[in-house]
Amino acid sequence: MDPKDSILIKERILKSVSKAWTLFLDLIFPIECLGCGREGVWLCESCRKTLRMNRRQYCLDCRKGSRSGRFCRHCRPGHHLDGLWIVGDYEQKLLAELIKKFKYDFIRDLGEPLGGFLLRFLRGRLFDSLKEGGGTEILRTFQETLIIPVPLHRRRFNWRGFNQAEVLARTVGGYFRLEMEVASLERTRYRRPQAKLGGRRRRENVRNCFAWRGEDLGGRNVILIDDVVTTGATLDEAARVLKENGAGEVWGLVAAKG
Repeated sequence: MDPKDSILIKERILKSVSKAWTLFLDLIFPIECLGCGREGVWLCESCRKTLRMNRRQYCLDCRKGSRSGRFCRHCRPGHHLDGLWIVGDYEQKLLAELIKKFKYDFIRDLGEPLGGFLLRFLRGRLFDSLKEGGGTEILRTFQETLIIPVPLHRRRFNWRGFNQAEVLARTVGGYFRLEMEVASLERTRYRRPQAKLGGRRRRENVRNCFAWRGEDLGGRNVILIDDVVTTGATLDEAARVLKENGAGEVWGLVAAKG
């Protein structure tokens, strides 16, 4: 048997097992709102409205306030990312629960309310940019922006059954009708989960773990989407690879800081 055919068969089996497991969980644990317990929905409209967006953005390194989300001028030279938008606070109990269930309990349907949370934030940023008659370059040229979800290694993708960052990116990109690229940025090396590592080791852990398989980006601005950021090491390494392949500005957009 051709090795490629073997891989495809394996992926189909894993997806079938994942779907069967989801159906089993639905039978044992009925769907109910993670906020109030209302049956039939993972997050009811009333609880959705209680999710608070960050009014204040800041430099991820030194925590100095940054209205636009850019890294401050002192920390900027150490980064490939131009800026980072952190939409919510992980200390919000409901938001943290949504992310954990989405990421670790494989509840893919939670991508819809979390993706909606991201696009509400972007809508606000775009409105403020128009109102103020300026804003950052990536907002001024927003309709030409390319959306790229942070990829998973195939091993972790097969374990989870989906890439949570891609689910979020499809909600955002679909709403704004932005072009999205999900295949060209690849995670080529399987590394230890970042959550188990400290700051410096996180950077070492993700070094050279991405590769770009697409055409030169020709100066195009990119928004990298992920669920959670901690030190920003993963996003920054992805931004490095994108810029080496012709990207203009590269910004991160995440649901919360872990």
